[in-house]
Amino acid sequence: MTRSRSARRPRLELTGNRRRDVTRNRLGVMRNRLGAMLRHGRPRRRRKTAGSRRGWPPWEGASSLAWTTSKQEVALPVVDSTEKFCNSNVLVSRPVMPVSTLPRRFYYGWLVAGAASGIQFANAVTAIGILTVFVIPMSEEFGWNRTEMAGATSLGSVLGAALAPFSGRLVDRFGARVILVVGGLVVVVGCLYLSMAQALAGFYVAFTTVRIADQGLIQIGASVSVSKWFLRRRGRAVGLVFFGGSFGMIVMAPAVQFVIATWDWRTAWVALSATMLCVGVIPAALFIRRQPEYMGLVIDGADPRTPVSRGADAERDERWVPLGEVIRTPAFWVILVSLFLASSAISGVGLHLVPHLTQQGLSPTAAVAAVSVMAISGAVAALVSGVLAETMSVKLLLMLAYLLGAVSMWTLIHADTLTETYLFAVMQGFLGTGVNTLAPIMWASYYGRRSLGGIFGMSRAAQVSGFAVGPLVSAVVFDSTGSYRGAFVSLGMVAILASLLLWAARRPVSVLTHRRSTDT
Repeated sequence: MTRSRSARRPRLELTGNRRRDVTRNRLGVMRNRLGAMLRHGRPRRRRKTAGSRRGWPPWEGASSLAWTTSKQEVALPVVDSTEKFCNSNVLVSRPVMPVSTLPRRFYYGWLVAGAASGIQFANAVTAIGILTVFVIPMSEEFGWNRTEMAGATSLGSVLGAALAPFSGRLVDRFGARVILVVGGLVVVVGCLYLSMAQALAGFYVAFTTVRIADQGLIQIGASVSVSKWFLRRRGRAVGLVFFGGSFGMIVMAPAVQFVIATWDWRTAWVALSATMLCVGVIPAALFIRRQPEYMGLVIDGADPRTPVSRGADAERDERWVPLGEVIRTPAFWVILVSLFLASSAISGVGLHLVPHLTQQGLSPTAAVAAVSVMAISGAVAALVSGVLAETMSVKLLLMLAYLLGAVSMWTLIHADTLTETYLFAVMQGFLGTGVNTLAPIMWASYYGRRSLGGIFGMSRAAQVSGFAVGPLVSAVVFDSTGSYRGAFVSLGMVAILASLLLWAARRPVSVLTHRRSTDT
């Protein structure tokens, strides 16, 4: 005797308040799943392949997954094949590919570092050193003077510094990929507009916008994206990013000069736009991801099943200090002021280097060669300082860089031979790129990764403000005394003061310990 379907599956009659509650629960689940899909993307199911031994799902048997919540990130044993996201006290799930099925020999973070280095390489198109190559042909064609063209760089830097804290918060909330792609596209459009410039107002609009994208978007996103993917190898990863920027300066300056000499300056701007699109924007859109936990990975590519990956280094990195608590620590403001002073000392020389060396009796060719030596030294410094940061105290390395800057000022004052000039260029290159490389590493070592975007945004604003003050101080001293000696002596003392301030910046252990105790 066969039973009917209704006999096999008796229906539960719901009436009144019970039916309304069930309907509300189902709508709530649908709403939460839709919100998770909008925030994290639609889950992609992998088809079963002929060579699969595990069947479906392909990640069956994985040992652990990343559980990302609004307050912390920890690795939990797998109960089912889902990654759980917590928002507003509601858990929603989606399939992910955990660590055990990913290749162990290659860590995805290196693709992130490579993409960030590529966009930094292409971002050299926004540098003053590249604009210098365009000064003569554009001023000869339109009759603009040097002050008018330099004003666009200063205005763009100031506006970019104002934007940096806000873009840093956006990086913390949405990830660096959107910030980098938007910044790169702004540079692409700006360079194309510069190739069609006919008036000074159009030049100001285009180059100011390009500088805003550089200082307010790209510099923030590139450093923070890599810092969130690495812990033990964070130094060499961040060093690779800034090596890309220095190498871009070395390559692009002669390349732009060649294009201008062969065709014209308008073609050179088009070539720079294409470089940013191909080398910067496309790799960033393809490879930049928020952080390893969002891909089911562990920082540094460690195996989550080993106790080492959750050892002291990981505990030190996962402080997750909110930005509101960070800005209430004295160490934050001490480091911020030291970076402002160091940036003033760095920039106070760059714009006035060639005039000072020619005043000392060197030829213009030798003075320009010193600038090239400085760029090469900066590229080496990015890699060296990054590797040293993994084995030495980052604060000690920054202090040594500041003191090296003070010694370089003394060398520059007495430089009247090629040997002394190139010695200064090597030290100054280590100072400039070393500070840029070590600053995000130090912020991450002090406060962790949660608010790193907002922290580095404020740090970048302080550095760019110093870049604006330094050249002005040197110019005022030269106009008053007819010599740069007093300015360079003052900048050397400023570098020493920055080193002393950094020495006083103690790690805020008490605040972090209090936060860990309250979280538990």
